[in-house]
Amino acid sequence: MKKHKYIKSILVIFLLLPFLSCDNYLDIEPKGKQLLESVRDYNLWLDNQSLRQSSIYGLIYFSDVLDMPTIDDLIDNYSEYSYTWAPQLASDPFTSSPIWASAYNSIYYYNAVINQIDDAIEGTQEEKNKLKAEALLGRALVYLDLTNLYGKMYNETTAATDLAVPFVTSIDITDPTPNRSTVEKMYDHIIGDINSAIPYLPADNSQNRFRGSVAAAYALLARTYLYMGKYDLAAQNAQLALDKGPNEILQHTTSSTFKDLKVRPDAIYSRVGGSLYYGSVSPTLDLLRSYNRYDQRLPLHYTTLGDYSFTVRGRTKYSPYGTVASSTAYPNWGIDVAEMRLILAEVAARNNETVIACDHLDLLRKKRFATANYQRFDSNDSEAVLAKIIQERILEFPFCGLRWFDMKRLAAQGKMTTVNRYNGLGNIIATLQPNSDRYTLQIPIQVMMYNPEWEQNP
Repeated sequence: MKKHKYIKSILVIFLLLPFLSCDNYLDIEPKGKQLLESVRDYNLWLDNQSLRQSSIYGLIYFSDVLDMPTIDDLIDNYSEYSYTWAPQLASDPFTSSPIWASAYNSIYYYNAVINQIDDAIEGTQEEKNKLKAEALLGRALVYLDLTNLYGKMYNETTAATDLAVPFVTSIDITDPTPNRSTVEKMYDHIIGDINSAIPYLPADNSQNRFRGSVAAAYALLARTYLYMGKYDLAAQNAQLALDKGPNEILQHTTSSTFKDLKVRPDAIYSRVGGSLYYGSVSPTLDLLRSYNRYDQRLPLHYTTLGDYSFTVRGRTKYSPYGTVASSTAYPNWGIDVAEMRLILAEVAARNNETVIACDHLDLLRKKRFATANYQRFDSNDSEAVLAKIIQERILEFPFCGLRWFDMKRLAAQGKMTTVNRYNGLGNIIATLQPNSDRYTLQIPIQVMMYNPEWEQNP
């Protein structure tokens, strides 16, 4: 039996990390003083609020559906650096690195369970296997985001040489930091961890959607294969997720109420985007105008709709909690049933199965309109159907992190247009071309300073 593990002492070591060997520097600060000894301790560890909020809120600033109508030409903070796709998201090499630090903090939490749960006292081996499986699944979700932020989009011909991020499995800060893995190896790790977890995951997480389940694993595999462009495998796993977990899409009306994400019936795997208490953001006028006038997602999440002409930047805001009768309409930054339906629809469209694609699309869209105002979409043009599905992904998931990754994969397919950023006067202050290097983030300077031998992204 190993000695008790005191996270307090580990915190002190990590705070001193900049003064230690550069090989060990990952820019993370594990927090807490939890004594990890029993299976119950590890179970509570996985319920940590920081893991529930482990999605990368900053993703919304990169996307083409966010506007900053008050921004000026002096770009000087994290949100503005992100919004203008600056090479670096922080200018001070001695501050914590945005995105990277919080993501590797989450990975540290999961690694603590994966590495140490077998030595925990009390509890059965079955319980230990379940907790390790949940940690493997949670870590895979974080690594999928990191791989697609700091590595190029998966390309079968270049993935073996395209660099991504270090695959860190240790919680011992005396271990050398691994070099950057390739995109191919990162996907191998992600898929391997998910498949290793499936036999031990619970069949039902309906009492706590923030925790893992078999359906959550298949749903994450579906998203993973979608990003890889392995569409048949994406559809296969999306259907397994629906077969083995929740398969309900909530009806949106002007009086909709929503259960907490912990028990929301359409959530497969719940996450909150960063701090639970973030405020409203400004959507672009193009996004607002792309909604149908009768789409109930507008009055549910957008304020000051006026006559629905949307002519003034910043007047209409997106409210994550909802605007009417609900304070719990918070979008799921994890995975839900709607995403699985849209993956099935997209794969069908790409396979020229337009009727099947429109059927899947219909299952979602009819839940977003009052019956009297709904018109089904049908077309036998696969490109038109695919465009409609991609548009529906924007309308359904505007501010929960998915849009940036959709932009990146569409850009890699030659299907993204140029995106411009405008200051308050309407002048262009930044431009993102479809072939821009900015679709792949640079490794933070805070990390490169201690790992100078790493190759930096362009």
